[in-house]
Amino acid sequence: MARDFDGFRADVPPGWEVMEEKGAMVGFVSPDREAVVTVTVASAQDVDPAAFAAEMAQGLGGSDIMEEDGVYSFAFGDNGVTVVHVAGTDLRVISIIGGHPALEGLIDSIEWH
Repeated sequence: MARDFDGFRADVPPGWEVMEEKGAMVGFVSPDREAVVTVTVASAQDVDPAAFAAEMAQGLGGSDIMEEDGVYSFAFGDNGVTVVHVAGTDLRVISIIGGHPALEGLIDSIEWH
């Protein structure tokens, strides 16, 4: 089911729980709690995405930052990954922890506003 959130739209897989924090983060939790996806859209004003990603990685005990075409990513924990990038005036952050058959469909369905 497609739903609109602050800054993006996504198809929520059946049975997944959505936790919204207005103006901050949206969390998607699989029914079995094996996977969690968080999507954050915030102002990019005065934010260096590389430094932001590095700070997040340090806080999560993550890997070194990888950069490709202005998109920064790092791995953390046993099976987590975070992607950070700036588009226009938006800072966009997606974190994925765990695995679930519907995970790829959820990520692929994200349409930024």
